[in-house]
Amino acid sequence: MGDSPAGQPEHNVYTILVIVATVVVGAATVFLAFQSQRLFGSWNPFTGA
Repeated sequence: MGDSPAGQPEHNVYTILVIVATVVVGAATVFLAFQSQRLFGSWNPFTGA
């Protein structure tokens, strides 16, 4: 199996999940900024409010 102690996953699944979640949130932020630029003329839709 490996030299990992009992109860510890051999491959750290949680690290991979955090990396994937960070990439997805970053991509969503960029997408929303582009959509806001297209719709409102600014990356921040609250500047005209």
